[in-house]
Amino acid sequence: MVLESALNCNTTTNFTSNSSSCPQSISPPSGPMIDPYLEFYKFVFGSAIYIIIISFTTLVANGLLLVVFFFDPLKIFRNTTTYFLVGLAFVDILTAAIQEPMFATCFLMMYLGHPDTGAICSPLFEVGQYISLFAMNASFLIVLAFTVTQYIVVMSPLKYARSVTKTRVVICVAAIYSYAILFSLSPLMGVPKEIQQKIDNICHSIAMIYLTILFFILLYVAFKKKMAASKILREDGNTQDGGRNNRQTGVERKFIIVNFLLIAILFLTSQPSAMLWIVRLYSVDSPTSPKVLIVHLMVDNVLYLKFLLDPFVYAWRIPKYRQALKIVLRCGRREPEAKSTFSDRVMARMSASRDTVITLDFRSITPD
Repeated sequence: MVLESALNCNTTTNFTSNSSSCPQSISPPSGPMIDPYLEFYKFVFGSAIYIIIISFTTLVANGLLLVVFFFDPLKIFRNTTTYFLVGLAFVDILTAAIQEPMFATCFLMMYLGHPDTGAICSPLFEVGQYISLFAMNASFLIVLAFTVTQYIVVMSPLKYARSVTKTRVVICVAAIYSYAILFSLSPLMGVPKEIQQKIDNICHSIAMIYLTILFFILLYVAFKKKMAASKILREDGNTQDGGRNNRQTGVERKFIIVNFLLIAILFLTSQPSAMLWIVRLYSVDSPTSPKVLIVHLMVDNVLYLKFLLDPFVYAWRIPKYRQALKIVLRCGRREPEAKSTFSDRVMARMSASRDTVITLDFRSITPD
């Protein structure tokens, strides 16, 4: 994070150890000195408020997801693949509970011109970089593993049952954590930071993201083939089931929308950072210029959305999850049957459908 370099150029706190590479204050012929970082400080303050809101919301959303998983009032969320989501939730909480508050605090100190900003925030920014690198890589790897698992489910449910077990998923998540930690700490082991940055951007931020998108596309193609085969079997059996055909069409439409949403979020939150790195390779602008620092600030803010949106994309949108959450918040008391609305019953039936593919309960997927 190049924002750390702004501490060395903060003229209001006298941290000018690298002043030769920093924009100098401008003194008009008849006026006061103008701080070139004045506009940057405004963005820093706005980012601090934004990060505080994002951090709190991320903690609440992911915390409730874990509460529902561990209490599991409907006894449906302890299937194999939900351990991917639990691993993702822990990464999101780590970022929202540690890194984001640290950065927000330093941004406020920088904006207010606190005299100890450099002494306090330089080590915090360094620690935050390690956490950020671990969190992003672990998050991207878990999403990739989760997507590959979905593809296996659709292609061969029987193979899924044999090869994807709870123990293997837990080991996979632990291996992802281990790799992400070792990679983030590689500069402490002697790896040049420039080499780490190049590997991170090329392999993780670009190659891994596009590989995940490729599996999303393969998943969509496999799903369409399964739905088409199911429809042909019903037609060959001379079954006149208009309601089932309509439900299949609805499932296909929902599948397309959800996968497009997943791809869009993954691409829009990860690629600005990757593209900025490529632009920086050919840019002649100083990395400590206010314009460059503002762009980096905005890109980092976009990355935080990934951690916020994860629980909503993978859990909150599912009716069964919301139903389980209501039960947990009522301390285990279920809603009386008489009070359930027609829409609630319809949603419950649809979520229990064997044709529902993108849900937490992947074991419900069986070929017709």
